[in-house]
Formats: sequence, C-alpha cells, structure tokens
Amino acid sequence: MHRFLILGGALFSAALVNGTASAQYRTTTMLDWTGFYVGAQIGYGWQPRDPDEHFTFDRDGDGRYGDLFPNYTFGHCGGTPTSNTPLSGCIKDGDGTAWKIHAGYDHQFGERSGPVIGLVAELGEANLSDDVGAFGTIYRIRATIKTIGSLRARAGYSFGTGTLVYGTGGLAFGHVRNSFATSVKTPGQFVQAFVTSDPTRHAWGYNYGGGIEQLAGPFSVGALYLFTTLENDKYRVTAIPVGGGRPLDFKRSSPRFGYHSALATVSYRF
Repeated sequence: MHRFLILGGALFSAALVNGTASAQYRTTTMLDWTGFYVGAQIGYGWQPRDPDEHFTFDRDGDGRYGDLFPNYTFGHCGGTPTSNTPLSGCIKDGDGTAWKIHAGYDHQFGERSGPVIGLVAELGEANLSDDVGAFGTIYRIRATIKTIGSLRARAGYSFGTGTLVYGTGGLAFGHVRNSFATSVKTPGQFVQAFVTSDPTRHAWGYNYGGGIEQLAGPFSVGALYLFTTLENDKYRVTAIPVGGGRPLDFKRSSPRFGYHSALATVSYRF
C-alpha cells in the first residue's frame, strides 16, 4: 500500500509543477477535455448475492467436476456457515472500501461540446472476500482480493457546461488469495489430510460501467460505477482418505469473482 501512496504523491507533485501553464490556459479558454490527467478514486465495493453457489466434486480423478456424492446430504450457502445446521444461516461475503490512483488521456471532438474518447490505467487496493460453505461438517472456501487494477477505454459526450457523461470498459486484474477451512480435525476417522492447490494467483477479467465528471479549472471531479469480474477457477481442495483409497477433489461451483464498486474521482488535468 505504501508504494501506491508514494507513486500517487509523485504523480500529483509532477502534475502541480509541470501543469501550471496548462492550468492558466484552461482558466482563460473554452472548456475542453483534451489532454493528459492523473488522479485518484475512493469508494466502496460490494458483491452480488450468490445463494446458489456450492461445492462441486470430482470423485474418480478424471478432472471433470459435477460427480454425484450420495453421502453428501447437508446444504451449502454463499457465505460462511455459523453452525453445522442450515437453520443457523451464513455470514455474508465481506464487502469494503476501495481506492485507486489513475492516469489517462482524453480527446474531445468539438470546441465547447462534443464526443469524448479516452484511455485510463488505474491501480489500487480493495478489501473484498467471497466465501462458499457447507453445513453438516463445516467446510469453507474463501477468496480474498487486495490489489486491483485495470486498463479501460471510455467514450461519452461533453456538454457546454463542462460536464462529461461516459461509458467505460476494459481489461481488469486482481491479486486473489484462496484459503480453505474446516471443522474436521485431521488426521481423523475418515480423512488423513486436506491438500490445496494454487492458493495465490493473479486473476484476469474485465470490467464495465459508466460515470459523470465535471471540469473545475485544472481539476475534474466525478462519480464512477464499475462492475468487475475476474477468473478464479484454479483453486482445488483434495481430501486424502485414511488408509489409502482414491482422494476426493472438490472446488467452488462459480469460476469467477465478481463485484460492484461506486467511486468518487478527482483528477488534475494538464
């Protein structure tokens, strides 16, 4: 996190030093979005409800999941079970704050108003966790996202008041950490140990959304909504049975980590 704050401060300082002439120009000329900019975003991220998410099994080791498991009769939940019975419910997924720094370029067609196109790169952190659990003997798989970023195109229309309304979308990535927890003590009567694979990975995906932004001298302020979805389909848990026999592989049914975010934005424009 410290390295992002240092980078953001350096970018902002450079903008203040090198952008003085640009700022004077903007205060005495027509409103125009054309040019480079740097800035920051802060807001909140939350996840869509996923009550139907569950574990899926590979019982015969062929790499294909979805095998029936007749002895597995207890239910699932899209969160963390609070006890071994479904009546107690689940703790919902962890939502939280998000922040990013960004840099980009816009080009406006027209003098006072007209279409605007641009490209923006952003990097920051979020505090989000996505759980899936099972009752009976409690099992839980958790995916946590910290570092986030994207490279987005944006296109919209600038009005003569200096207001820009736009849509946006592009490539997204995140640093995902997966973990497994259970109430089963190992070694036990049936399970010798649980083994996991690929706990930490760089996940790729896409995002899309829209926003509104207002010019105010050399600055612009705005609001942005994004929906982001990242691939997270490599994490596996293997139950090693006591006394030998074929191991049992299982994973979460959803191969993606999706979340919404609502962000306030501020930029310094050259």
